[in-house]
Amino acid sequence: MPVAITFAPENPVRHSAHDHMDFTYAGKMLSEVARLDTLVTLVDAVNFLLDYREGKRIRDRPALGSEDSDPRAIPDLVVDQVECANLLVLNKMDLIAADDAARLEEILRRLNPKARIVRSIFGKIDPKLLLNTTSFNLAEAEKMPGWVQELTGNHVPETLEYNISSFIFRAKCPFHPARMLLLQSSGSDGILRSKGIIWVADSPQQALIWGQAGVSVRIEAGSLWLHESADRSQWPPTIRDRRRQEVVFIGIGMNEAAIRERLEKAFVTDEEQKSSMREWHYCAQTFPLGHLILQSHRDGHAQSQHIAGHQDGQVDCADQTHGIGL
Repeated sequence: MPVAITFAPENPVRHSAHDHMDFTYAGKMLSEVARLDTLVTLVDAVNFLLDYREGKRIRDRPALGSEDSDPRAIPDLVVDQVECANLLVLNKMDLIAADDAARLEEILRRLNPKARIVRSIFGKIDPKLLLNTTSFNLAEAEKMPGWVQELTGNHVPETLEYNISSFIFRAKCPFHPARMLLLQSSGSDGILRSKGIIWVADSPQQALIWGQAGVSVRIEAGSLWLHESADRSQWPPTIRDRRRQEVVFIGIGMNEAAIRERLEKAFVTDEEQKSSMREWHYCAQTFPLGHLILQSHRDGHAQSQHIAGHQDGQVDCADQTHGIGL
């Protein structure tokens, strides 16, 4: 939520070259001279799902004014804007059918259960919904996304009328680095959004943050697992090994059993554990929190300087730039 972060009291960690770098004006933080009153996302009701499913990159749309080097995908940008807003305005409602409008509203409600949703035509809404509402709270905004609500136990009831649902995939087995992208939507499995933490075999010390919007996938470095970041003598008695898979899936018409079966095929087998785990552990490195590990798009292009190909499952530390391979 780059816009909201500019109002934070302190500078956030800069994760990429496309993050905001300077949050000061005349020597003062923006939060010292202004407040963020309402964070509004205007949703194009006609094109939202089309843009979301196409999975194009921002640089494919010259009108968006991005640089040629910008790796971000439009679905990533769209879902970030929906998930962090506290007011969603569905515009062009006169150009879509009533059922399509209701379905879109339910999808947005699933992506951001806490946001207020209003409908509009030609962007016309009551100014009282926008001005001097004091409705935006950064701490609350961080809890708004639907995947956060699911992981914290606040399950959003299924919308049976439109077949919109969600589920959490949890497991205590690592994914094989060469099969990790089995998590990625095929484009026909109904997955709209997935987000959570994953455990990949060649990253035994650090959790990875998995995020998928439409058919665009982004993987970032997460926190160190407790068993690697603290002395064993300091472990709480109830904690053993926190490494795990914990990913929320939100979609339309999803076959949960089929998706779970596909994900389980990405697990490291007993034979692979015996043959490669020691090498994976030896080659592993860690990265700063939020560091980009992988960005993948529908065209199969995976953009990252930190990915090496090991489709046969063999590990070669000399070939691995930073220990995480595909």
